Amino acid sequence: MNTKPRLAVSIGDPNGIGPEVTFKMLLSLDLSLSTPIVSAPHLLFQQLVKEKNNFYSGAIRITPSINYISNHTQVVEGAINVLESFKCWSELEFSSSNYGQITALAGEISMQSVFAGIQLCLKKHAHALVTAPISKESIQLAGYKVPGHTEYLMEQTGAEDVVMMLSGRGLNICLLTTHLPLKSVVNHINKATLVSKIRIICTHFNSYKPDRVPKIALLGINPHAGDGGVLGYEEQEIIEPVLESFHNDPKVELSGPFPADAFFGRKQFLEYDVVLAAYHDQGLTPFKLWSMGKGVNCTLGLPFIRTSPDHGTAFDIVGKWEAEPDSMLEAYKVALAYLSSPQKTDPI
Repeated sequence: MNTKPRLAVSIGDPNGIGPEVTFKMLLSLDLSLSTPIVSAPHLLFQQLVKEKNNFYSGAIRITPSINYISNHTQVVEGAINVLESFKCWSELEFSSSNYGQITALAGEISMQSVFAGIQLCLKKHAHALVTAPISKESIQLAGYKVPGHTEYLMEQTGAEDVVMMLSGRGLNICLLTTHLPLKSVVNHINKATLVSKIRIICTHFNSYKPDRVPKIALLGINPHAGDGGVLGYEEQEIIEPVLESFHNDPKVELSGPFPADAFFGRKQFLEYDVVLAAYHDQGLTPFKLWSMGKGVNCTLGLPFIRTSPDHGTAFDIVGKWEAEPDSMLEAYKVALAYLSSPQKTDPI
């Protein structure tokens, strides 16, 4: 009977830094606290071991025990378990000559790895999922119609709605919309969507901080939060009525809409538990400046915990073993903290 939390880990795009930061993260783990199950081709992982021996020296040359398996029943504690989730993976060859390339095969492998991790969690063979970076271009070439992890996770789990939350250094940024062209953002924002996101955020924070009401700041959609309708009416027609509808709800404290530039410029986010940004770059640009490379992406609203680093595939440095694993390691630690806290205290 397994006693330690089991965390599924997807390998990311094999032509990007996902495998490298995953491997470095695994080397830093205390395997007495959890059991990682990495969904990856065995040959890809063995290539990482060889590259590591070429680039690393000194104390970090030691590699923990690696258990190469083809079924979840073969998982052992105290080791890095590498699960070859698909038989076709054993026929693949991996070479550094492919590094930095956007290909359908790389997209297929990365999404198969994510799928395998989802299935491990849904079938209770793993308790949480940590995903390494994928290439949106590669997965499109492979035939996937989703723009990223968040939408794929929602699709595969049957979740009615989810929230993308980036956390780091005390700042929690949630997104009202995720991977959309800027010209489409306003068309995807309405009262029902805003209410749904707020309720998912509240459910999360009420679970992990039941002793206090979460304070959520809502950012405006338009410059200067619309300037009283001069620069747009969305704040008056969508955000303000939703704020009013939650006025007597004892489970949440909402404020806004705030002009995003002044809100971050004055560091008002330090006064709130969560900031709900209207669109991707409005929230993630200040977040990445603040989190200093140690941010974690959490998907709220899934039937299991899912985290990931806050960076992409970094094709420009792959193969040089210069990629910092800090965010990937933090993603694993946050997932483990959620699983391990008997008081359900929020680790972020």
